[in-house]
Amino acid sequence: MTMYYTELDGTEPTVSTQVGGVKYTFTNDSLTRLIEEKETLKAELLGAERKFRSARNDVKEFFQSRYEPDQSEILCEVGDVNELLISIGTEQLTTSWSATVTITATVTGIEAPNAEAVKNMLDDTFEINMSVDGDVWVDDITVESVYPEA
Repeated sequence: MTMYYTELDGTEPTVSTQVGGVKYTFTNDSLTRLIEEKETLKAELLGAERKFRSARNDVKEFFQSRYEPDQSEILCEVGDVNELLISIGTEQLTTSWSATVTITATVTGIEAPNAEAVKNMLDDTFEINMSVDGDVWVDDITVESVYPEA
């Protein structure tokens, strides 16, 4: 590593160093920011390390408390596993669910020569979009009434 001290870069003195064939030049302000960022990253890394060690200990304690030396299996409740998962910062176990949904809609402003034409248009028009993962099967769309607007 080669260091160059107090080079003048315009009116402000700089410190330059060469690391791995790359020359870095710092002003007093940029060197101060670099050191501050290093200290911030160091603190974040220490926090992440503490969190990891805590999670590791939580997992070991979870299983150790349920361990029976004469058994080859460890039994636990799903609720207890979910509590452990939450405590280490991850998502709970999930179950796949199904739901039956009723959607009631009022459609206005349809131009058609008669009620039967409106009914035929609506029977083939609706689509269901969801903002969550899952599959949708439309079992039935029934147009219950058609009437002229006043």
